[in-house]
Amino acid sequence: MANTSKKKMTATAKKSAAAKAETVKKETKSEEVKSIAVKPEAKKLTTAKEPKKITAAKEPEKITVAKEPEKLTVKEEPKKTVKKETKAETKSTKAETKSAKTVKKEETKTVKAAKKETPATKKSVKEEPKKEETPVKKSTKKAETKKVEAKEEKKSAVKKTETVKEKKPAAKKAAKKPTKKEKTAVYEVLSLEECIQRMQAMGVQHVYEDYARFLMDEADIKKLEKDIIEGNNLKNADFAYEKDGYDTDLVAVTLGKVADTMDIKAMDYKDIKKDMNTAVKSTISEDAEVNAAEYLKEFKICEKLLMIGQRKNIGDSAIVSELIGADVDAFVAHFFDLAYAILPDWQYDDVKFYEDFAYAVLSQYYDLFTKYQLRILMDVADLYIKHGDFQHGDECYGYILRDNQIKDYIYYRFASVYEDIDFNKAKALAYESLQYVDGRYTYYQNIMDIINK
Repeated sequence: MANTSKKKMTATAKKSAAAKAETVKKETKSEEVKSIAVKPEAKKLTTAKEPKKITAAKEPEKITVAKEPEKLTVKEEPKKTVKKETKAETKSTKAETKSAKTVKKEETKTVKAAKKETPATKKSVKEEPKKEETPVKKSTKKAETKKVEAKEEKKSAVKKTETVKEKKPAAKKAAKKPTKKEKTAVYEVLSLEECIQRMQAMGVQHVYEDYARFLMDEADIKKLEKDIIEGNNLKNADFAYEKDGYDTDLVAVTLGKVADTMDIKAMDYKDIKKDMNTAVKSTISEDAEVNAAEYLKEFKICEKLLMIGQRKNIGDSAIVSELIGADVDAFVAHFFDLAYAILPDWQYDDVKFYEDFAYAVLSQYYDLFTKYQLRILMDVADLYIKHGDFQHGDECYGYILRDNQIKDYIYYRFASVYEDIDFNKAKALAYESLQYVDGRYTYYQNIMDIINK
């Protein structure tokens, strides 16, 4: 009898296992699974009468997890699925419920038989309900919905990427067209040599000296820029900053860089004119510092006049006067007067420097040389004598007397410079002049006044 009961139990166990496998394949509904759920089994399996061989008394509770089915099963879900399912599905569900009922009966029998079995068989029975978790249907449905959503997201993403791809070319075009300010900022970083090289790459075969000459002749840089662009046909040339790294905007930058290296240019003429007019009106002050500041200011103006003549190769001061709009002759005369008045109190080296500079100005403008050569020779000789270099001063006057016929004026200047330094020498020079000067000469009476003192 015991053997027959055992055989029956094994047969029932096999049937229950087959039924469980069928239920998993057929994917029973969540509501019916609730009825199959482990709650009643858990109570039978976790009784106080269980053998003491099981080490942990709470272990069955961990395996069965009574609360887990409640979380998985949602009451509203079957309603949704019933609405969506077809008539064919309803028929299959009825068949599944019938099979589920038979599974119930068979499971209860297997559980009773399992009490007599070893603990190992109990554990296997306890683990079996986990296999019957019909929420697989939920996971499959959720997976399907997720797949559908993912597909839709992919489609929308593809559409977005397509729209972005369509918009990208327009953005690139906008980025490829830098503004004039941005381009000039890049050009300003370049050196002057690099700018000239790029200008030559555009076909403008000018060198530094050419640009300097243009700036000496024309004060308006914009007009110069226009002339260079039109003269070299750069408008019709296909030069683009994006493609070549340079364009016509480089012309103005190059002219500006050349202008920064120049001490004098046409755009400075207005300022020079203003400074010359104010300088001619100035007078010698009792304040030595004011006189010194005025001398340095006029010296710089005169230096610019010299550079204009040298750069433009002008030998007539009248042409420079027309170019600037101020009288160069009157300004140079005023500068010579100021230098003669204040340099006696300056250093000896200042006299030497002034001598070289004055001769440079006179040698550039022939009309000024003719008019002021004799004066500068005597002024420099007087300054040497006033600084105590009598030998140098006397030699200068000896040279002047040999080469000039106006001996009355030269002797008068030579004698008068010694009046405050060596009065006896001044008288001796006055007497010496009487060999060449008589009453017919203009400065005869001035010479006699020195003798009669």
